[in-house]
Parts: sequence; structure tokens; C-alpha cells
Amino acid sequence: MSSTEKNSVKETSTADKVKLPLLVFLSFALGDFIIELFVYLFSVRVLHFYETVVGLQPTVYLLVYIIYAGYNMVNDPIVGNFADKPKSFWKKYGKRAPWIVVGVIGLAISFVFIFAVPDINPQESIANTVIVFIWFLVSVCLFDTFFSMFDTNYNGLIPEKFRTDKQRLRLSGFEVTMGILGQIVGSTLSPLLFDDDIQSSFIVMALVMAIVAIVIVLLQLYGIRESEEMKEGHLKNAGRLQDRSFFETLKICITQRSFLAYLLLFTCYQATILLLLGSIPYLVEFVLGLSDDYETLIMLGYIVAGLASVPIWSKVALKKGKKNVYVVTGIATSFLSIPFFFIETLELSILFGAILGVGLIGFWLMSNPILADVIDEAVAKNEIRQEGLYMGVRVFFARIALIIQALTFAVIHMLTFFDPEAPAPIDPLPKLGLKIQMAIVPMIIMLIGIIIFYLLYDITPEKKEQTRLRLEQLKL
Repeated sequence: MSSTEKNSVKETSTADKVKLPLLVFLSFALGDFIIELFVYLFSVRVLHFYETVVGLQPTVYLLVYIIYAGYNMVNDPIVGNFADKPKSFWKKYGKRAPWIVVGVIGLAISFVFIFAVPDINPQESIANTVIVFIWFLVSVCLFDTFFSMFDTNYNGLIPEKFRTDKQRLRLSGFEVTMGILGQIVGSTLSPLLFDDDIQSSFIVMALVMAIVAIVIVLLQLYGIRESEEMKEGHLKNAGRLQDRSFFETLKICITQRSFLAYLLLFTCYQATILLLLGSIPYLVEFVLGLSDDYETLIMLGYIVAGLASVPIWSKVALKKGKKNVYVVTGIATSFLSIPFFFIETLELSILFGAILGVGLIGFWLMSNPILADVIDEAVAKNEIRQEGLYMGVRVFFARIALIIQALTFAVIHMLTFFDPEAPAPIDPLPKLGLKIQMAIVPMIIMLIGIIIFYLLYDITPEKKEQTRLRLEQLKL
């Protein structure tokens, strides 16, 4: 084993010695099924639905996302901070589990609301445009609120429930697998449930996806259950939580160098994913000139290759270190998006989708273990467990990626005169624009994120060992 991970095997605290059953890992990781199901559906279906089915102009949906970004600046950190504040139900139900369940139920309902927009043409009158605009804005803000409630508490539970590198890497392997399964359901089942020519069919699709999510969170209850020791720790920590203001804690979050490095790269990664996935319907329909059904084949290539690479990346990470694998797979993801600029056939789309999947999955696999190290450092430094606020800030930065996606699509579509009503094959200029949004822009964004992370991230094996010892002293 290299020196990068030698200190990791020294984790010998009482909490670290606790062995977790396999079923805990499996059940807990179902949260990533829900996350990736809705991330895929939101990034691939929502903008495509409002632009090509509803008929909303790019300038209007861009305005929705700008306002939505402002809402995010307030919503996500506050949701995380609110979840951290002491509640009467902590002793009986735990700190995180209730928010996870309520968040998924609200998330499922609000997702249906997004597609239940009145069947009117926004281009016929200003009144119609205003109605669709308000519906779109309110529904995505509701969706984001419940997504934040779920995501901040689900991911906020990881650093406390899974304490060692081996546990976190093992969990991450299950999370990636479950996340990929969520993408499979989203990419294969959803196209079968709607017809681009029938707007109301999208409500059926959304209802089915909502039911799937609610069933999954019920299956997740076993894994997210908090031990009596964890509940007692939350209650003991409650006094410290009340002593600090929201803005004081927020300042601590964003000034932590390792957390800032993670946030900036995470934002770039999310933007890359959204641009790649969100461009698939445009690639299939307007570049390849095929029906929606062929989206599934491209996703399957990415999914199969990605799943096959999970055990390989896990073993490499234990030998070479999480940071090294994180950086290498990030660079690979950046450059492996370039071939999509030249693709003109379905076969090549499937092939390069599969190759890209290997890099993307490796990066995804390292993301939560890296974040857990960052949270451990924050807890040791601040002497308080407040993962909810940290995760709220993380979700906020992830939502910035949605703005990047919407801005990229809107600007490119306007500059290249893209017409969603135009029959395939489309003119060379809008076709060039679609290739740029799927290949060149993601490549640049991801590369910038990797450079920033490499320069800022400062958690070394020695620093990590000091953090572990401090957490033992604090009994956190």
C-alpha cells in the first residue's frame, strides 16, 4: 500500500471498529438511485420539454433559471442549517431520517407539478407566456426545496454513519451502482411513457417516476436508521448548534480551503454532467436524425462500461489514494467529451459514451469519500457536527450548474438560430452549436475545475490522521 493511504488503516476508534451489515450499505445507497433518477430526468427532460413541447422561448426559460438561482442562494444553505437545528423528534426518530423521507415525498409530488403545466401555447400571447413562466418558476423552486431537504440530510448522514475509508469506499461503490440503476430507469423507462406530440403524456411519465421514488425511499428506511449512540450524540451537540448564528457558520464553511476546492470542482462536474446528459436528446433527434428510443442505447453504453469499472477504481483508490484517482478521472472525463464534437453515427455515439462512462464513474466513485474527509476536517476544526449546512451549501453550488446548463443552451441556441420545429437534418450552423454544447463547453468547464481543485485541496495523509485523532478526543 502506498504512503497516500497508510494512515487510513490506523483508524482504530471505537466507532470505527463497528461492523455494518451488508444490508445497511445496500439500503442506504438507494438514496443515490433517487438522486440520479431525478438528476437525469431534470437535466434531460425539463428544458427539452419546455422548449420543444411547450414552446417556451430560450430567453424566457433562461429568466426562469436566473430567478431560480437567486432563490437557491437563500434556500439551500437555509434548508441545511434548519435541519441541523435541534428538533423534538431527534430522540425518537433521529436527526436525518425524517427529513430524508419527507424530502423524497415532496420531491416526487413537485416533479409531477413541473410537467402539469397548462396545455397552452406561450407564443400565442403575453398572457400565455406569463402563465407558463410562473408555473415553471414555482414548480422548479418547489422541486429544489424538497431536493435540498433530501440531499442535504442523506449525504449529511454519511460522514457520521460510515467512519473509515474502507466503509466509505465500499458505500460509494454501492452508491454508484444504485445511481447508475436510477439512470437506467430514467433513461429506459421514461421514453416509453411519453409522446413528444402529446403534452399530457409527460404527466404520466412524471407520475410513474414519482411512485418509483416513493417506493425506493421506503426501502431505504433500514439503511438510514440512526443508532441510539448517534441520537445521543446529536442531543449532546444541540447546545453548541444553538450558540452559533447561521451566517457565522456559513462563513466558516466557505472559507475552509479544502471545502472550497471540492465545491468548485463539484460545480464544474455537475455542469459537465448536465450538459452531456441534457444534450443527448438533441444529439439523437437533430444530429443523428433518430427517434427518442435511441437515447437508451447511448445511455446503456455509458452505464455498462461504467458499472464494469467500479471495482477497478475502488481497488486503485485504496492503493494510489482518492485524490489521485479523483484528479486523473476528472482529466479523463474532460478530454473524453471531445469525440462528441465529431460524432455523426449512432454506433460511434454508443462507443464513446461507453468510454466516457469509465472516466465519469471513476470520478463519481471518489466524490463522496473526498467530501467525507472534508467534513471530518470541518468537524474537528469547529468542534461541532453541522453536516446539514455543509450539504446545503453543496446543493446550492450544484444548482449553479443548472444555470450554466440553461445559459449555455440558451446562448448557443440563439446565436446559431436553432429551431426545435425544424425537421432533420438541420442546418450546419445550429448543428455545430449542438456539438459545441455537448463536447467543447463540458471539456473546458471540467478542466478548469480540476486545475482549481489540484491547486487548492490541502488534505494530506498526515493532516487526515490529525483530524481522526481530534475527532476521537472530541468524541465526535
